[in-house]
Amino acid sequence: MSYIEWDESYSVHNPEIDKQHKEWIAIYNNIHDVMIGTKSSSLNEITTNSLNEMYDYARKHFQFEENYMSQLNYPNLIEHRRIHRDFENLIYTYIREIKTGKTILNTSLIKVIRNWLVEHILTEDKKYTTFAQVDSSLDT
Repeated sequence: MSYIEWDESYSVHNPEIDKQHKEWIAIYNNIHDVMIGTKSSSLNEITTNSLNEMYDYARKHFQFEENYMSQLNYPNLIEHRRIHRDFENLIYTYIREIKTGKTILNTSLIKVIRNWLVEHILTEDKKYTTFAQVDSSLDT
C-alpha cells in the first residue's frame, strides 16, 4: 500500500481544512511507515498508539469540519456527520480488538484507512465544497 501524496485535487478550497487534511495525510503516512516497517514484538503497542493518534486527530478535524459545514448551512451535514462517526467507530473498534489480543493484518488496516481517507476527501468533502461555491455564487 502506498503513501498518500497531497495534490490540489484534494483541496476543498478552505485553507484551514486543507491544512488539516494535509496533517491528517501526514499522520496516515507516518502510520504506514510504522505499521509496515516495524518488525518487533511491540507491534501491537505501536499500532495501537498510531491508531490512537489517528482517532484523536480525526475527532478534532471532524469537529472543525462539521462546524464549518454548519456555518454554510450545508444541507447534508447530518449524513456527513454520520460518516464521520462511522469512521471514528471503525478506528475505535480496531484499537479495542488489538488491545484484546485479536490479530489484525497491518497491511489490511492500512488499506482500509487509506481508502477511506482518499475517498472521503475526494468524494464526500468535495460535496460541501461544491455547495459552498454554488451558494456563494448565488449571493452575487
